[in-house]
Order: sequence, then structure tokens, then C-alpha cells
Amino acid sequence: MARPSLRSWLFVVVGPFLCVFGSIVFADVRHKGHSRSTVEPLPPAVTPVRGPSNLERVGLRMDTSGMGRTGLWGPPPTDPVSLPSITYSEDITRPSRLSGADLYRLDCQACHQADGGGSPPEINAIIDPVRATSAVVMLERMKKIGRPITAAFAQQLATASRKDLLGRLKNGGQKMPPFGHLTGKEVQALVAYLELLARVPGAEKRQLAVTEPVVRIGELLAKGTCHICHAATGRWPDPEELLQGAVPPLGSIATERSIVQVIRKVRYGAPVVMGRASVSSRGRMPVFNYLKDDEVASAYLYLLIYPPKRPE
Repeated sequence: MARPSLRSWLFVVVGPFLCVFGSIVFADVRHKGHSRSTVEPLPPAVTPVRGPSNLERVGLRMDTSGMGRTGLWGPPPTDPVSLPSITYSEDITRPSRLSGADLYRLDCQACHQADGGGSPPEINAIIDPVRATSAVVMLERMKKIGRPITAAFAQQLATASRKDLLGRLKNGGQKMPPFGHLTGKEVQALVAYLELLARVPGAEKRQLAVTEPVVRIGELLAKGTCHICHAATGRWPDPEELLQGAVPPLGSIATERSIVQVIRKVRYGAPVVMGRASVSSRGRMPVFNYLKDDEVASAYLYLLIYPPKRPE
């Protein structure tokens, strides 16, 4: 069966959101020629990306910061390789289950790396701050350094550390952007995975998952990863501006590039024409091969349906 066109995707995604956004979503979705009705609880309020990139916010450039740097690069234009076909799913219009690990990939991994180690000294590891939220870990840590404490005091320390961790997640820090758009359940699932990553005792029993509509998944990726380097709005840069370090705005990506081009660029890399001489280059954008085709496609649809905005 032929893959649905982008227009049919938008009909399926936008229709339910506009018609029943006040009560339910994804009702009467037509899939593979059959009428299918699914009723989901009202999803988190989806809002557009706004304002400058996080790099702009803190006065940095892509070539002077480790934020958003995966350490992986696409092939140079002089060394073409055979790339996998793009396989975004026909089920992309349905809600999906995201684990805490998925939320980490979408929102945290671009800066803190897969293992939570970060990129010191600019980006701190998250392992020790997360371990400090465990009373068991605090008891063991203080005993190991010869300063044993009571279980009650260990719990006080762990509670204070958890408050600090949640505050940093919501409000951001000197360089870290705020993640106040995350819901309570999303935060709970994400923190549970952080505990698993930090090997907090008992964390494997606390793992959670949340059900998210497609545009919410796209929002999480766009705000958690793409907005690190890409501003919400602005003019599409010409080749010379790209050479000088300009980054295309999110507001133009879905109109300047096709969904397949965006998925390929994000996951595998693609050449970019730069400079007055219009030389084909690898470009500055790293490859995010840990993302899935469907997740990148979700971000593309999100940018179409909720166009990025200037700051309020």
C-alpha cells in the first residue's frame, strides 16, 4: 500500500485537534481505508516554540559550545554513502507511549549525552546530582567517607537534593534552558529514568511511561533538542551567512525543506551549500542518529501545525 501523503497526514492530525481539542483528540481517525475511533484524555496543552535559541540566549555559538553536540557527523559531500531509506510510520497520527528513556532522548541527550556524563566543564554530568536524591545513596556515601549520618538526616539531604533537581529542570540554570513545558507525569517518568541511569537502588521498579499525541512528541523534540541551536523565527540564511555561522530558524524549516529531507538531515546528515562560491559542505549540524524517523516526522508536523513565534 502506498504511504499516505503529507496532505493526508495533516488532514488526519489537524482535523481532530481543531474539532475536538476542548474535550478529546484523535477521534474517528481513518487508517488504511477503515474508520477507527479512539478516544484519548485531553493531552498537555501544545504551544509553539518561541524566541531565540538557547545558544543565543547565553551568548554562545555552535562552534564555541558543546550544547547540542552529539559528536557524530554526516558523510562529507565528497564521500557519498548509501543511506537507509526513510521509514516513517503510517501510524504516526496515533498517540504513542513514551518511556522515561524516550523523554531523555528527546529532551536531554543532545547536551548530557547518552550516559548522562555531559561535556565537562561546560555541561556537568547529571549522575551525582541524581544519586544525591536517594537517601540510601547518601547513607552509603557518608559512611564511605567516614562521616556516618542517621537515616532521618539522609532523607532530609535527599529531599533537598530532589527539590533542587526539580527546580533546575523547571527553571533551567545559567546555561541550561528551562523545561517548564513538561507535565508532572512527564517529569515523573523522566526523573525515574534519570535514577535508572544513575544506578539509584530500586530505580528499575519505578519506571513509567506516558501516552502522547504526535504533536506533543514533536513539541518535546523541537523544544528539547532543536531549539538549542535553532531560533524560533527569522530569515532563512543565504550560503554566505551559513558560512559565517548563521543557523536556519525553526519557523522556516518545514516550508523550505520536505519531511524526507529533514529526517535525512537530522538522522544521517546531508550536504549544505555554503559561501559565496556555493561550495557543498558537510555543514555544522551534528547527526542525531539516536532519534527515530517517526520522532523527527512528528517534529516536522508540529512545526507546520504550530508555527514558531517571536517572544511574547
